[in-house]
Amino acid sequence: MPSGHLHILMEDNMIMERRNLLNSEYEDEEQDPPDEGVDYEDAISATGYGKFQYWLIGVGGFANASDAIEILCISILLPAAECDLHMTSFDKGLLIALVFLGMMIGGYIWGCLGDIYGRKHVLIVSLLVNSLGGIISSFAQEFPLFITMRFISGLGVGGSIPLVWAYVSEFQPAKKRGGALSVIAAFWMIGNILVAAMALAIIPHNIGIVNPTFSYNSWRIFLTLCAIPSLLIALIMLWLPESPMFLLNKGKHKEAMEILQNIYSLNNGKSSKNFPITKLNSAGLKIQASSSSSWWRSTKDAFSSTLRQTMSLFSSSLLRITILMLIINFAIQFGYYGLWLWFPELFNRLETYYKEHPDDRVSVCELTAFHGNATTLDCDSDTLVDPQALVNTLITATSAFPANVWTIFAMDKLGRKFFLVFSMVLSGLAAFGIYFVKSSTDNLILGCVFGAVSTMGFNALDCLGAELFPTHLRSTALAVTLLSARIGAIVGNLVFGALIDVHCAIPMFLVAILLIGGGLLGLLLPNTTRVALK
Repeated sequence: MPSGHLHILMEDNMIMERRNLLNSEYEDEEQDPPDEGVDYEDAISATGYGKFQYWLIGVGGFANASDAIEILCISILLPAAECDLHMTSFDKGLLIALVFLGMMIGGYIWGCLGDIYGRKHVLIVSLLVNSLGGIISSFAQEFPLFITMRFISGLGVGGSIPLVWAYVSEFQPAKKRGGALSVIAAFWMIGNILVAAMALAIIPHNIGIVNPTFSYNSWRIFLTLCAIPSLLIALIMLWLPESPMFLLNKGKHKEAMEILQNIYSLNNGKSSKNFPITKLNSAGLKIQASSSSSWWRSTKDAFSSTLRQTMSLFSSSLLRITILMLIINFAIQFGYYGLWLWFPELFNRLETYYKEHPDDRVSVCELTAFHGNATTLDCDSDTLVDPQALVNTLITATSAFPANVWTIFAMDKLGRKFFLVFSMVLSGLAAFGIYFVKSSTDNLILGCVFGAVSTMGFNALDCLGAELFPTHLRSTALAVTLLSARIGAIVGNLVFGALIDVHCAIPMFLVAILLIGGGLLGLLLPNTTRVALK
């Protein structure tokens, strides 16, 4: 999803207590470390901050970017793949919806496995599932196999998104964690820009293999290339360590200590034997036995605990906040992904029509009369995708950059509620305006406004999601609200696919109403800006 995830895991991974001094800062050389050892927060701080963290942030960032690439690439290739796969608009909506369904299911599956078997190995598997699903889909000649493989790719994306944040955050000291996760969040936008640039460089050209029995043309080549980043990141991660915090949580103190020593050596250029910490204290962590026979018990306990935590969100003290957050999350993702992922398709329709009718001025919805719910594209044409449409997609992907920068510097000054309400109301008005404007330039301007201000809403909502709920329920609350958000994305794309060609006004106005309504509901949320966490 879009950048702005930096607050989701920052507080969830903070240790309960902080020691005031690191062992390496003891001025009295005869003073020994406490017998019980030091906690994990002090231990990771004692490793220093250098090459290892910078390398890890780069890997995590590109993993996040690879997820963004896999999501946006589908919407970009829809016009090009329409003829080859014989897709109607409903098929296109179903395709995008199934990708999000895979993400929704994958998030729970991989998240549970990550808590049992470790962040690193499960993240590698989820990245491989994402990549292999994407590569195989590029060779699919029929729509049923194609949509199946994209669903499987979505399973991988759904797992790697939360695991990247958990894995990277557990290597960061508290003072650096926010900055590190901010950088990783920015890679989502970088992924959107990269995929749009690759599409512009590849899809419009008549390259590849095309014959009556097998086709591997430009959009398939583009799809294969989009799957490569996930594969490369999975291979690179083979040389990275498991999270020491996870190992400590499993009672593997020796393995955790060895990893911390190696990080210290890499960051400081000294021998690992010089690492000032000799013993780790797991106080504040819930030690879980690591045993091959405990898989079923661990899974059962995790499910029971999740159910209990979920029910607590609907207690009398939290019911109002939970309901509001569920509605707002549904509304913003219905609106954003319902419209954003259809921009490449809409841009292509406009540019294609204006080339054939340069003197006409029509809105997107007025093109219904010229397109219909079954394709009327010239499938024998050498260019099914107008290059200018891809340029417009690249411009809209880049438009989020200044909005991201603004939220980073102004979120604590203007407040979460300001950005949430301002963003959702303005993006709703932009969606409303798209129905009326009658030029390619006006549509592009509104598309950029929509993309930019929507990003600010996601950033504010991520902050609110981490701050509105008490610590012991925060992770569960984020998972439940994310479930509502994914359902919103799925429903939004199904509605667009079913109605865009027959009743265009309905999905456009639904997006506008939900975004504006969701933004106004944000006024009812408590203020969390500069307020201590509960």
